[in-house]
Amino acid sequence: MTRQLNLRVSDEFAESLERLSRRVGRPMAAVLESVGTPAIEAAEADALFEAETLVAWEEYQLSGVHVAAPAIDEMFAEALGRAESVAKSRGA
Repeated sequence: MTRQLNLRVSDEFAESLERLSRRVGRPMAAVLESVGTPAIEAAEADALFEAETLVAWEEYQLSGVHVAAPAIDEMFAEALGRAESVAKSRGA
């Protein structure tokens, strides 16, 4: 199922989108979705990482229990893996 969205964007953005749409021969909605989907996925991954980090910080403040450096390294490796997965899906 699809939905129609009405968005206010700058004239420059709209013109760039129209130009790109004509250049690649696809509707503007398809171009915008193909570009926007990876950006949304990356933003969601960033938000998840931030939320997990804030929970960990709050737990530390309440309990004083800390996470050892290897566990931190693993957390960052997982975050990097998510970022790389998003980048691959974008074709970067």
